[in-house]
Amino acid sequence: MPLMPPKPPRSEPVPGAARVTVHDVARAAGVAIGTVSRVVNGAPSVTPDVRQRVEHAISELGWAPSAAAQAMRGAPTRMVGFIFSDIRNPLYSSMIKGAEDVLSEHGYMLVVASSDGQPTREIALMQLFTRRRADGMLFAVEQESNADVLRCVADSGYPIVLLEREMATALGTVGADHLSGTRHATAHLLSLGHRRIALISGGRNNRVGRDRLAGLVQAHEAAGVPLDPALLRLDSFASDYGLREVQLLLELDAPPTAIVAAGMHLLQGVLQGIRMKGRRIPEDVSLVASNDSPLAQLVTPPVDVIRYDAYALGREAALLLLRRMNGEAIPPATRIDVPTEFVLRASSAPPARRPRA
Repeated sequence: MPLMPPKPPRSEPVPGAARVTVHDVARAAGVAIGTVSRVVNGAPSVTPDVRQRVEHAISELGWAPSAAAQAMRGAPTRMVGFIFSDIRNPLYSSMIKGAEDVLSEHGYMLVVASSDGQPTREIALMQLFTRRRADGMLFAVEQESNADVLRCVADSGYPIVLLEREMATALGTVGADHLSGTRHATAHLLSLGHRRIALISGGRNNRVGRDRLAGLVQAHEAAGVPLDPALLRLDSFASDYGLREVQLLLELDAPPTAIVAAGMHLLQGVLQGIRMKGRRIPEDVSLVASNDSPLAQLVTPPVDVIRYDAYALGREAALLLLRRMNGEAIPPATRIDVPTEFVLRASSAPPARRPRA
């Protein structure tokens, strides 16, 4: 029997040579073209031995499916978009990581983009993900009631889950339980004897701001203590806003004896403003912050905080999105609240009998 020459190693495609197609892969693996597509798209219905044959044929032939062709056929792209408002906010980094870990376990790639809080950019990014045929999207919208954004969401054609926001749609939403957290912190301050508690926060017209205000109101109502609207400053999460508003509050004829600074960036400005007015924490004014941070932990005295697990929030949002992408029957406007906890450190104490002027 004559000796057969050894099989030459597989070479790289030669320019100008016939292009390998899905038909070639199916023929080499002994399967239908649809089976090749299911293997490429990670469908769970393919048996291990068939998957192995197809993957071997793909490797031997050096075939790579065209993403554009997949998109035109309506095949899943295994891509999820994540639009958030502020790339400087470390909470979003934790949310993104939580979502990415869940989605990668299920074979999806997470593509993130910052809108810088601009509705026009949010719309442009949604349209981009639509053109790229994303399978779903996680969205931390800046303005919940923006008509153009609402219209774009309705026209997107893919499942969307909101983070820390609610919109006038049937979308699901995942966020921290800011209502319970703020209510708990306010109840603590009331129990110390404070009767003038200020709230500095942004998000007057979004879920986060509404829930924090509701928690403050509920705690006052439960204690039978009236809430002075002059102590509510609800227009921005920026540090400069905190700096300005805390000074204005402390200049009132009846200044607050306690302050809830509800925002990570606010804390720096609030601390600076308190010290510029010559007040001491907690001797002259008690302070509670929302969202833990190195600043809250390392400043003297360390600041009491309402905190939550942003990583867990990202995971929950991704899990809800996966259920929607898989076609599960989920009640419209499903809302998931991630628990908060009140961490007592050293920035709250009973009010001074005579607040310093």
